[in-house]
Amino acid sequence: MEKPELTHAIAVKVQIWRDGKLLIIKRAPDDDYYAGYWDVPGGSLHKGETIDAGLRRETREETGLEVSRIRPLTTWSHGEGDEFELGLSFLATADTDAVTLSDEHTEFAWADPASISDYDFPPNLEKEINWVIAKGWHRF
Repeated sequence: MEKPELTHAIAVKVQIWRDGKLLIIKRAPDDDYYAGYWDVPGGSLHKGETIDAGLRRETREETGLEVSRIRPLTTWSHGEGDEFELGLSFLATADTDAVTLSDEHTEFAWADPASISDYDFPPNLEKEINWVIAKGWHRF
């Protein structure tokens, strides 16, 4: 019996911390996913792409940055049925703070931990960011 090809929708997100500040990017107002909200870099993996390669590609596409010291953080899910996506969140650092935004985003900021509540994030992301700060992991 031939096994069916397995396909899973997997997304990645990465909190990029540099000098104690978090890189956040604002989604374009016409974005299909949380338009106008602040977010962290990420997106869906391409078929056959490794998690590491997808995380690096999405970060490069959205910010122009190369990340290092990548560490797993949490898992999450989005949607249901055929639209279900498994998400993996990571921590990372960047060697530079020189961001080049994609057309998917309109602004970026290197946010101080004390200012996180000043930004509108998609559900649960602010909680995840504050958890990282409370653990002291933003200084890794």
